[in-house]
Amino acid sequence: MFASLGTAGYRAALADLGMLLSNPLAEMLDARLAVSLYEQAWNAGVTIAAFQLGTLYEQGMIAPGRSETLLAADETRAWVWYQKGADAGEPSALARFAGRADDDDAAQNSLLEAFKYYSSVAERARSEDWPDSAWRDWRYRRASLARLLERAGMMQEVANEYDKMQGQYTLIPTIWQRLVSAK
Repeated sequence: MFASLGTAGYRAALADLGMLLSNPLAEMLDARLAVSLYEQAWNAGVTIAAFQLGTLYEQGMIAPGRSETLLAADETRAWVWYQKGADAGEPSALARFAGRADDDDAAQNSLLEAFKYYSSVAERARSEDWPDSAWRDWRYRRASLARLLERAGMMQEVANEYDKMQGQYTLIPTIWQRLVSAK
């Protein structure tokens, strides 16, 4: 039904429609179609679709007021989609992994893993020229984790992870960057 959107150059519209069909406030819930649209968007190269699918599977979908389950929560599927998004460098998926590692703060290795993900997501957001307010918390958490790990004698590990991440998310210049540099 909406497959032609992806081939007509409106790939992101597939994800936008998926968001609309999975938003209870829109009163248009359709779990099956939302999943299909997100998958089509992902296959068309829209990386945010992986994060949106992960979120949809993690939370499930319940019809408001009726308590009818339209999509059962499935944590395994959710993390498969978060992983696909993270592997593609999608910032929200990277941040989801950072938060998961951060929640398991009992072990220093988990904190180092969280540092790695927060560094990756902050670098990706910086390289895409996101507004500062959109990624400030990730940057601050990265700095806090670096300080905690330094106090634990793990500064070399922090430096190694940071060096590995640097340049990993260098992107092709955006149209805006090309226009500015052409002046």
